[in-house]
Amino acid sequence: MPKSVFISLLLTLVLTAYAGVVAAATDTPLTIYQLAEKNDAEILAAFAALQAERETRNQSKGALYPSLVLTGEVAANREDVETTGVGTSGETSYNSHDVALTLRQPLYRKDLFTDLSITDSNILVAESEYKAAQQDLITRVLTNFFEALAARDNLEFSNAERDAIEEQLEYTKKRYKVGKSTVTDYLEAQAAFDLSDAQVIAAQDLVKDTLDALHEMTGVPPKELAPLGKMFKPITPAPLDAKHWVAEAENKNPTLIAARYEVQTASYEVDRFKSGHYPKFDVVARYGNEETGGRFGDSNIDDASIALQLEFPIYSGGQVSSRVREALNRKQQAQDEMLGTHRSVIRETNKVFRNTITAMNRIKALSVAVKSTETALKSIKAGYTAGTRTNADLLRAQRELYKARLDYSASKYEYVANYFQLKNITGNLSEDDVQIINAWFDK
Repeated sequence: MPKSVFISLLLTLVLTAYAGVVAAATDTPLTIYQLAEKNDAEILAAFAALQAERETRNQSKGALYPSLVLTGEVAANREDVETTGVGTSGETSYNSHDVALTLRQPLYRKDLFTDLSITDSNILVAESEYKAAQQDLITRVLTNFFEALAARDNLEFSNAERDAIEEQLEYTKKRYKVGKSTVTDYLEAQAAFDLSDAQVIAAQDLVKDTLDALHEMTGVPPKELAPLGKMFKPITPAPLDAKHWVAEAENKNPTLIAARYEVQTASYEVDRFKSGHYPKFDVVARYGNEETGGRFGDSNIDDASIALQLEFPIYSGGQVSSRVREALNRKQQAQDEMLGTHRSVIRETNKVFRNTITAMNRIKALSVAVKSTETALKSIKAGYTAGTRTNADLLRAQRELYKARLDYSASKYEYVANYFQLKNITGNLSEDDVQIINAWFDK
């Protein structure tokens, strides 16, 4: 093999391995979401709550099935009899044994059938709340991820601004020493540098805090976060009509759906307490064996019976009526809370829709602003060199450029947060959306 070919192959292998290491050391919204899905405490707790609620259905169904109870009793007895009738007077001691097997099958139990309806309704509430928790997890992942990117950009721009101001400070210091700059210019440059240095320290703390937020969700320290790449392109909400998105939210928002099921549950609760006025009708079968003694001698009795048992409540001190009134008030409370949730969802949907459109427009405007401030800075630098611009003008232009760049970067993250919050509030957010976002990143 020629040496040049061998070197090319070796270089290709090295670059491929390096790319693999870089890729492995980079986190994207998808990798963070996949970790959070397994490790986030909130989503795990929500899933456990759903599973616990589903288990209650077995309990409600079990109350409608036959129950079989085995009872046993062993007793030591003593009798002291004084009689002028049959038998003799005196003291007698003996042991007794009693074993019974009782089968009970509810035939008509209004309360138990209502309990099953309540359980089913509560499960629907829990399922809606879990779906809300799943969508909230995606929203929290995206929010925290983009906050971390924004913090990193802020640190990067703060460092760049400080470096530029430091360079300007050194330049001003040299001019001041040879008498070509005033003491005011020098002091202004020094003050600007001190301020930029403080901003860098604050930016470093913010980066650590946002990375800690990702660590909290995943249980794993995040790797290097992948930056937004050239594939990023804002998605316009379709249709561009707030009423459409409000209607989507009214039909699909999981929190609002859960509130509706809460009202349904409260209605069943009213029925359950009303059942306190209803009769209970069971079939009861019993088989027992009793061995006992006494002054008439030992006995062994087998007892078998089957009966229809009716229990009809007549008066319980007004407790049933009071519980019904309580349940009616709880139902009204649930209806009022649902109304509040409904209004809140409508308001939030309109707000997030407007914010999404505004963020898209800000991206376009700030893109132009960055170019304008870059051009302005070049012009002011030339003017400063020519003596027609002051040091304060130059420092101000530099700050405006870095602020424009930072705002432009932040506007992208703001757009993403609002667009996917719009999908969240309308009940349309899923892992597929995380996949779409992931394509925007340089991995």
